[in-house]
Amino acid sequence: MALGVALGLCWGVLGAAVADDFHSWDVLVTGTSREDGSYWFFMIGKLDDFKMMDYSMDTRVVKPSGEWMAEAVGEKYFQDKTQDFLHYEKSTKVVTDRWTQLYNQTSGDARPHMIQVYVSCSLDGDTPLGEKFQYAYDGDDFISFDAQMGMWVAAVQPAFIQKQLWDTHQDWSRFVQWYLQTECLETVRSLVRVGMGTLERQAPPEVSVSRRDTPDGSVTLSCHARGFYPRPIHISWVQDGEDILAETDSSGILPNADDTYYTQSSLEISPQQDGLRYACRVEHSSLGEPTLVWAPGKKGPLPPGVLAAIVLTMLVLAGAVGAGVILWRRKSAGPVKPSYALAATKSGEDSASSSLSGTDSRNVGPQC
Repeated sequence: MALGVALGLCWGVLGAAVADDFHSWDVLVTGTSREDGSYWFFMIGKLDDFKMMDYSMDTRVVKPSGEWMAEAVGEKYFQDKTQDFLHYEKSTKVVTDRWTQLYNQTSGDARPHMIQVYVSCSLDGDTPLGEKFQYAYDGDDFISFDAQMGMWVAAVQPAFIQKQLWDTHQDWSRFVQWYLQTECLETVRSLVRVGMGTLERQAPPEVSVSRRDTPDGSVTLSCHARGFYPRPIHISWVQDGEDILAETDSSGILPNADDTYYTQSSLEISPQQDGLRYACRVEHSSLGEPTLVWAPGKKGPLPPGVLAAIVLTMLVLAGAVGAGVILWRRKSAGPVKPSYALAATKSGEDSASSSLSGTDSRNVGPQC
């Protein structure tokens, strides 16, 4: 299983499949060599859906993401982890260059290459459920540790050289096994004990359904669920309150800046199906029961009574505007002044031009 898929399973889907007292500690480490020859390294640690700590080359310090994280494990924990990750930053760059050569790629290869390490342990109540210590190279599985057997498992042929090295020199293997079976589980217990109130919070989704009509007559309905926590959620589509339809497209479950989540599900319906009623069905642990939000229907012609009222309102407004313009023009013209009789004009001469020829232009206001 590729590392990206494994992360999706362990950082989201598992939450929907296990009991409320299931908790996991997950650490993702990434090292990337860049095209310009530079190197970038960072780490993120999460408890369930909460980001708890991070490390990057910007600060080179392991920092807690919340006060209760610091309270749960103590200041010394972060001091020790800072020293560990300073070392991992250097060693991961060396490993990246080595694995580049294992793939018959030169160390001077200008293309970027990436190593990722995914570490995880889980507790159901106080019972360990499993542990993971996996490496990926350029997004594909490379090598992983079998904690039960105490040995490394190569996922691809180039990884066998690394497997032999780590199986022969046991220091790294012993540390990995100790971490997974001891420190990792103790970290979960400490964090859960202190942060139980935060971990058990519930935020219901705000759900809305929109409609988009296309020129060919087909329709796309979109269901938006915003601001919910915890992460697991299930969205389906209902036709006339009975049939459950498969969605056409989904955004997946995405994180918000406030530690809540967002998702969107879309359903395409044909012109022949447009006369039916559709609803978005949302199931979430914060809701007492599944929630139905009906989609807006097809926009048809307005009823005659509504149309007549709109036309009458427009005529009244038009009349009011016209009267206002006439009144403004009359007021702008100023007081009416006496005029003098004009001499007769020649046959065919423009009367407007003749009127202006005997009048001072300074005394002429706007002509109505």
